[in-house]
Amino acid sequence: MSDGLLEAWPPLPPGAWLRRPAARLPYPLEEPSCALYSRARHGLFLGLRALGLEAGDEVLMPAYHHGSEVEAAISAGLSCVFYEGNERLEPDAEELERLAGPRTRALHLTHYLGFPQNAGRWRSWCDERGLLLVEDAAQAWLARDASGPLGRAGDLVVFCLYKTFGIPDGATLLLRAAKAPEVQDGAGLGGLARRHAAWLAARSGAVAGALAQRRGEPTPYVAEKDFALGDPCPPSALGLKLLRRLAGQDAASARRLAFRRLISVLGELVPAPFAECPDGASPFIFPVEVDDKEALLATLADRRITALDLWSVPHPALEAARFPAAARRRERTVGLPVHQELRASDLDRVAAALR
Repeated sequence: MSDGLLEAWPPLPPGAWLRRPAARLPYPLEEPSCALYSRARHGLFLGLRALGLEAGDEVLMPAYHHGSEVEAAISAGLSCVFYEGNERLEPDAEELERLAGPRTRALHLTHYLGFPQNAGRWRSWCDERGLLLVEDAAQAWLARDASGPLGRAGDLVVFCLYKTFGIPDGATLLLRAAKAPEVQDGAGLGGLARRHAAWLAARSGAVAGALAQRRGEPTPYVAEKDFALGDPCPPSALGLKLLRRLAGQDAASARRLAFRRLISVLGELVPAPFAECPDGASPFIFPVEVDDKEALLATLADRRITALDLWSVPHPALEAARFPAAARRRERTVGLPVHQELRASDLDRVAAALR
């Protein structure tokens, strides 16, 4: 069995350069209104400003969040009113009604880990109240619901491209009734080289060891740095060209197969609403809940499996004690690799490490 390094983020296979370019790119890349940025937080920030929201306007924001989306909203001058939602990470209509006030202008709906929310329902809910719907599909590119590709309901929709394919950056913004702002300057070649190295490290213990020596000790996590908006800029032009060669692969289907393979042996550890993988999902990672998160992350690291410490630290704007369900998820949830570049033997390694 290989002792290579398995990462949660998709690596970039060298053979991708030789693939035939896809005739058409997945939604929303060929939409006339689609704008490209380096990161989804840039699109969210610029999109909120383009929609004409004013300083002090309120957005209903999920308490279970990464933090960058909260920072983008605050940087755009908005106030975040947080909602807990239900055990399936869906908004709760009664809770939202209690929270909505005269300055409420939008509902932020997150499609967690590539699993579609019922965007149509919340589109209708927003329309009845004269609110904007923000669809956060940063983790859900290529996901679908009954109406087609995810991201057709929102007044503002963002996707992350690099969370699905091994390019260094790339995100999209769609606006229903405004023009997306343009930005200047792009990324270079360094990111592509790192994603190629990740692919080699997954298949070679020697390469994985050499990379570990070069990287040295892990950099301590700093929430403020993780949440920071940064300067909005376009994505790597070379990465976008390579994306056309990668997009011919049915990544969503491969991720569902990997997710279901892990469910078959680790299902008792998977929290709602992820214990079943619907046909429309495009899983970002495989979540498990455990009592000792730090111990699991250390165990996985010893076995050269890089998992994600999912959202342990909320944005400082959140009064965490008021949202116990979100706090529990933060304390217990770890994200395991489930991307399309994993082999069956890699998935077996992941499952064996958990067992």
